[in-house]
This record gives sequence, structure tokens and C-alpha cells, in this order.
Amino acid sequence: MADDRPGSQYPFTFLACTYNLWGEERWEDRHAPLRRFLEVNRPDVLCVQELTLTARELITNTLPWLKCVDDPFPGWTEEGNIYWNGDVFELVEYGAEDIGILEEARRLFWVRLMFPTGDTLVVATAHFTWLWDAGPSGEWVTVRVAQAETAVRALDGVVQLGEPVLFMGDFNGYLYPIDVLREGGFEDSFHALGRAPQITHPAFPTSESPTLLDWMMHRGPIRPTLTSVVDFYVDGVPPSDHKPILTTYVLT
Repeated sequence: MADDRPGSQYPFTFLACTYNLWGEERWEDRHAPLRRFLEVNRPDVLCVQELTLTARELITNTLPWLKCVDDPFPGWTEEGNIYWNGDVFELVEYGAEDIGILEEARRLFWVRLMFPTGDTLVVATAHFTWLWDAGPSGEWVTVRVAQAETAVRALDGVVQLGEPVLFMGDFNGYLYPIDVLREGGFEDSFHALGRAPQITHPAFPTSESPTLLDWMMHRGPIRPTLTSVVDFYVDGVPPSDHKPILTTYVLT
């Protein structure tokens, strides 16, 4: 970690990751690759979707300095959570916003973290619904558009003036929901660096069509310096059916 306090030589940078952990599917095959992924990459901020109690225990045991939200609402243990390096960040507050996601325990999860400089950052994650619904005009529209619109409004209500925000997760799309987030002032890590977004699903070789489902987006005085969709395997087995995104951010 570098910091940007007066007299510091370098700006404050940190490594962030978003990862859909695929629930309990093929867990016996995947837990060792997931552990190794964490040991190798050691993110300072980690947003996860399709979390389980066993995966939560693995993350805590592998990187014990990572802290996460501990709350009785089941969404924090059964759907998503946000991890942060407790040696670097201090938790200020957190919340779970209902943005119309159809799965019962899914929310827009967010935390406000304090840097060593005293500045704060909002980190949020969501897993939009994979479902298509017919609109009143008869055209097919995605419920994820409404979820993205509500997510922008929810974050507008959480984020303070001039505060950086990261919003990442499995948005289950690459067109309309992403356009909505961009209209809300968010930029994805790839376009910010002049690169084309990369395929994030599937990680396992299957007959499914490759597509972009996972994103890391930012707004405010923060920018990415490096970003990548990671192909990671141990003995040919990936940690999930999704590929993670790793991005290094710097406060501006």
C-alpha cells in the first residue's frame, strides 16, 4: 500500500477484485483453486456474489487480515459480501439496499471505508437477476435495466459529495444495464483505460456462449491503472464458472 498523506512520495493505491463464487456447485473440485487464487492475488478489496458459509470460511482462513460485514441479514452470508484489508482500511458504516432484485436475499451491498489518509471510499456490489420479462409494449426488456436505475439512485443517496465510489459485481449483461450505469456517471475499468471489456463467463469449457457478465465501475476522484479478467486454474480447474476481474485503483 502507498498513501498520499502530506509528505508521502506516492499516491494511495490498492488492488480490488470482483468474483462470482458459483455457490456450492462443484465445491469439492473448486475450493483448492479458490484458496490458491486468494493466496496468489491477495486483493485489498474483494466483492463476492453467490457466497456461501463454506466459501466465507475459506476466505477468512486463507487471508485472515480481510474483514467483511458481519450482520444477521442472511444476504450477507448467502448472497454477497464485501471484504477489505483490515490493516489498511477502517469500516465506517455499511448497508444493504433493496433495488428490486428478484432473489429474496440479494441486495445492493455497500460499505464506507476509511483510508489511512482519513478520506473515505464507498464500495458496493450487486448481483442483478438473470431473467427476461415482457414489457407493456410487447417488446422484450430486461429487469436488469430497472435494477440498474434503482442502483444508481441508491448509490446517489449513499455517496457523499466528492467521495469516490466503486460499484462492481455480476450485472448479468453487457448492454442496457451498463448503459444505465454509465448514464449515472459510472465508468468501467476497461473503457477508462482505453481497452475493450473482456469475456468473464464461462470459465469452464462448456457449450455456453461466452459473454460479459461481470464489471468493475467507478465514479468520482478515483481511477484504474491496471485491469484484467483473470484466467486462473489449478490442475485445469478454475475457482468458479465466472472469471474474476482484478483492478488496481489510485485515488485522484
